[in-house]
Amino acid sequence: MKKITVEYGVDSINKQVESGFTIGDLQESDSFKGALGFGDNTKALINGIEQNRQTVIPDGATVRIETAANTKA
Repeated sequence: MKKITVEYGVDSINKQVESGFTIGDLQESDSFKGALGFGDNTKALINGIEQNRQTVIPDGATVRIETAANTKA
């Protein structure tokens, strides 16, 4: 288990997660979505650097969730 902080807007939440918890797990987590109010179209940043979905979140990290820009295919 490890402790992470997740921020979205002016809200934040501290939570313990499994050691292999990834950015993708976070973005799909109903408990984080419900607590912070973010949707499906998001990007995640650690220390201001955008992370891909496979990145394992390090212990003690602060992850900032931001709404991703809309793109046209």
